[in-house]
Amino acid sequence: MQNGCRSARLLSVKKPALAAVLFVLLATCFASGQTQASNASYQTYKVGGDVTAPRPISTPIPAPPASVDKALKARMSFVVIPDGSVANVRLLTHSTSEFDDFAVAVVSKWKFEPATKAGNPVAVRLETEIRSHK
Repeated sequence: MQNGCRSARLLSVKKPALAAVLFVLLATCFASGQTQASNASYQTYKVGGDVTAPRPISTPIPAPPASVDKALKARMSFVVIPDGSVANVRLLTHSTSEFDDFAVAVVSKWKFEPATKAGNPVAVRLETEIRSHK
């Protein structure tokens, strides 16, 4: 990708008899330079140039709820804040309310090594898509 953004990473987790969940973490340049995450007093930066992308530490994707019986996907954006936790998760594309809630809850629990600018941790906005295949 341009502007120093890292290439997308593709990970998949297969759960027998439930679903294969596909996780695509896009370290895209989605952030607006002045957007702030909820309840925060820090700036949200754009990945690229002197801002390095955060690195996943813990991004588990459990099997979706048993009631999810068809292929679904939810795309969302989120902010990785300077302590490496996730804040301000926003749905960009919706599926069922149950699957949307599941996807937001999954992403909200992720942990990262934070993005940095000039060696200091900063907040950045990323996008991801959670899929369920039945």
